[in-house]
Amino acid sequence: MKGEWNWMFDKAWSLMKEDRDKCKSDIIGCLKRKGGAASLSDCAEACCLSEKECRSLINSMSNVKVSPHGDVVLMDGLNKDR
Repeated sequence: MKGEWNWMFDKAWSLMKEDRDKCKSDIIGCLKRKGGAASLSDCAEACCLSEKECRSLINSMSNVKVSPHGDVVLMDGLNKDR
């Protein structure tokens, strides 16, 4: 019985991780379509999440940041010396 619960937990965790990875990909796709920056609402709509959930996901991403003005910015390819 314990092994069955472990299997179910592992399967659920795997599905949740896949959904999270898909949402990250959707956010990056949205930013690329918009030229590298978009509103939080555009990003949330692209990944079918609430703005709160989307911001939480963005905060876990190293290549996407939220500007002080609230714009979501794709950091890939930006020169760090500027």
